[in-house]
Amino acid sequence: MDSPHPFHLALWCLGAFLCGSIPFGLLVVRVLGKGDVRSQGSGNIGATNVSRVAGKGVGILVLLLDAAKGFGPVFAALHGGLPQEAVSVVALMAVAGHMFTPWLTFKGGKGVATAVGAALAFRWIAVMPCLGLFMVMLGLFRYVSLGSILAAALLPFTLGWAQGAFGKDRSSYLHSPPESPWVLVAWSVISLLVILKHRENIGRLWKGTESKLWGPKPMDGFNA
Repeated sequence: MDSPHPFHLALWCLGAFLCGSIPFGLLVVRVLGKGDVRSQGSGNIGATNVSRVAGKGVGILVLLLDAAKGFGPVFAALHGGLPQEAVSVVALMAVAGHMFTPWLTFKGGKGVATAVGAALAFRWIAVMPCLGLFMVMLGLFRYVSLGSILAAALLPFTLGWAQGAFGKDRSSYLHSPPESPWVLVAWSVISLLVILKHRENIGRLWKGTESKLWGPKPMDGFNA
């Protein structure tokens, strides 16, 4: 498949960034009359902090909306005829929009839900081992951040496995040709950004002060 014209790719990237930049966590909590989520809990606009501030149902809603911000642009790019290298850049821009939204002085969430949505649209089967790892870590240790960090680190490897980019060609199984190495570079950048956004959580995990999803916990911040 031919590469898109740079101007067309730039438009796709701009659209993905703007889509990702919609601060659903902030907007939904405000609409419900719960105040500014940034001044409560961890101050994060992601689903985990929203669930603490406005309840689990609202947190699930924001989780789905944030995931849709990644799923939508990638799904559209795939069905718009873009090659997988370009689609991966579109995914990166959607996640970056969530993390660095211009509507909040380029501050935002940690990109987990948006990255999951983008990855599901791009290659859903590669997400399954990551979700499995996340659930195991959450069940064992009750840290959303730990599960998210490890799942993000695993994603480039599962994408490589799924596409045969690490050796064996699995294209007949996935009905898609093996990807360019640049695809894995783009997804590796996404994973790295998610992990870097959790640097404060990593520090608290190291000190043993990170908040757990349930049970007694300090109110020092959450993931998502």
